[in-house]
Amino acid sequence: MKKDPMTKSSYGQELLDSISQRIQDYGTISHKGIIADNSVKHIARRISIQDGNKEEMIKEYLDEIRRNLLLNITHYEKSDTSMRSETSDDITDDAQKAQIL
Repeated sequence: MKKDPMTKSSYGQELLDSISQRIQDYGTISHKGIIADNSVKHIARRISIQDGNKEEMIKEYLDEIRRNLLLNITHYEKSDTSMRSETSDDITDDAQKAQIL
């Protein structure tokens, strides 16, 4: 391998180090998009023992999950909005007190 006379390291060594670091980082990052295997297996077991159309059961289950997610998102949005409102009121009160003094 050729070496860079200024850094005394192999050409491309920085790139190799960067790639190695990315691979290590990727291994330590939690994979948020992946559903835990146990929960999928649990639902699959519950659906498999039921009589009826499995695809329809899956569709109903996913619809229920979607509704629950939307309800939670709405709840958190309302909560965040009220928190923002309280914070802005506090800032306004502080500004008014400063003007009076």
